[in-house]
Amino acid sequence: MSHFSTIKTEILDLEMLKKTISELGFAMEEKVKITESHGRKEAVDFAVRIDVGSYLGFKKEGKGYTIICAPEILRQERNRRFVRMIQQEYAYRKVLHETRKRGFSLVQEERVKAGVIKLVLKKVA
Repeated sequence: MSHFSTIKTEILDLEMLKKTISELGFAMEEKVKITESHGRKEAVDFAVRIDVGSYLGFKKEGKGYTIICAPEILRQERNRRFVRMIQQEYAYRKVLHETRKRGFSLVQEERVKAGVIKLVLKKVA
């Protein structure tokens, strides 16, 4: 039986998600249907093409967004890294946006290792 893989996320801000994907250099297609290997289709709010005929879909579920794709996509390590990169870059941009709104400025940033970003912020008087 065919099915789609879903990844629950903490992504709540659609505009920040779209900005993140755009700044990473990927184009989005809105209101599309993605297809898995057995031909089953799933409607998503928007999708990012990661390879010829391969898409990651984003669908609003509850307060946030779920990533939906054909299971064979996640079998490739580079695609799993891509999903983690989107989640990390979204979180990074969201933290900077929210802290700036609260009067903080970025003093130092260090990408310590894969998946870890150290930020030093200070409150602007």
